[in-house]
Amino acid sequence: MKVYKDNFITVLITLAIIVAMGFVGFLIGSFLLAPKPKSASTKSTYKAKVDYPNGPITLTYWRTVDGTKVFDEILNKWQQEHANVKIEIKDIPFAEYDAKLAQAAKNNALPDLFMLKSDWVPRYKNYLKPSPNAVFEVEDYKKTFAPVVASDLIYNNEIYAVSYGVPTLGLFYNSDKYSSAGVSEAPPTWQSLLDINSKLVTKQGSGLINSGIALGTPNISAASSIMPLLMIQNGAVMTDTPPTKATFEKPGADNYPSGPKALDFYTSFARPNKSSYSWSDGFGNDIKAFEQGKTAMIIDFPYRYSQIKSEAPSLNFKTASAPQVNSSSPLNYTVYWAEAVNKNTKYPEVAWDFYNFMTSYEIMNMYSVPTLKPASRLDLAKAQEQDDVLGPFAKQVPTAKSYYKGNSALTDSAMIQMINTALTGFDSAIAVRVASENVTKSIQQYPY
Repeated sequence: MKVYKDNFITVLITLAIIVAMGFVGFLIGSFLLAPKPKSASTKSTYKAKVDYPNGPITLTYWRTVDGTKVFDEILNKWQQEHANVKIEIKDIPFAEYDAKLAQAAKNNALPDLFMLKSDWVPRYKNYLKPSPNAVFEVEDYKKTFAPVVASDLIYNNEIYAVSYGVPTLGLFYNSDKYSSAGVSEAPPTWQSLLDINSKLVTKQGSGLINSGIALGTPNISAASSIMPLLMIQNGAVMTDTPPTKATFEKPGADNYPSGPKALDFYTSFARPNKSSYSWSDGFGNDIKAFEQGKTAMIIDFPYRYSQIKSEAPSLNFKTASAPQVNSSSPLNYTVYWAEAVNKNTKYPEVAWDFYNFMTSYEIMNMYSVPTLKPASRLDLAKAQEQDDVLGPFAKQVPTAKSYYKGNSALTDSAMIQMINTALTGFDSAIAVRVASENVTKSIQQYPY
């Protein structure tokens, strides 16, 4: 009986020791292994940088392309911070926006705040109120936002606008077609894209049954942006500095004909005599063709994702970063919107502090994710790299480039006409030179 009692006591002591060790281990494990609060919690804190007047204030804000729903929760948070300041958003259809903005400027009737394309800023510069140093200071601005934003929106050491997002061109690919062709990952380079393309294309004689990638013609949805992407990656300098004329017809480093070579490469996807032949306008619109499985790849901006998901919900596709000429030194391309303040607003400091609020970490993320525009803040863009959809595009924000177009509609048209000229049989060098001359005229229409 004594042996049993001793054994029982021993068992109890052993169990007590195990429980105690387990509890200590739990405490240690909880401390070491539990998820730590992310730094985003501190980054998300908005602090007003100006003094606010008493009494009710209403600031009118013209916007386009995004609608107003994305601002519902954002403006609720703003009202919690500044109950006396109402931001009244007017959503204007994109097709009307440029003309309405120009007319309002001419009539001295611009709203307090308004949205404009980044390459419109020089055109409207005389109507804009730069940021007070108390809100955005130049050196801090350069550290906070993407290099392209700092390059485009700072003039004579003054900040004329901010940006909420920097959408870059990327690759959309059909996952099922990749799997069927034995392709396991998206191409990091254009050479690897050519290899994948050859596995995806189905031909019958000189005709195409299925397309690999939709490229090569002037009718590709993002053609006017894909061309400068290819030119920049090939070493072309799009304009002189500061921009007074186009220069992409000139040879790049080592006398390499960057512009013509980029044009030759692009149009090769629409030439039946080329090994890269992959696309014919007979497939129709490239986005629709992708949705219908007629082509396996397209290149476009991230907000195209929503359209494709809506119109082809059963399509199995993914996004990837844009292919590169040199993957160790990536160069990417963006067309983005900026936000500015009317120089005649009664409350310029309040208006600019609203942009301070909008570009705070938390609020920018609330805008960026639903609109599928990777954040212009470098720290937030870095965090967004983990997102399944935005990630490939957000990764490209630090290396995004743009160029001054003057009249952007005319410049985009010149790019499209350049592609068409090359496809009709003209030497690519001639097509590029003519396009460069037309872009120069466009720049001179709205001098920088």
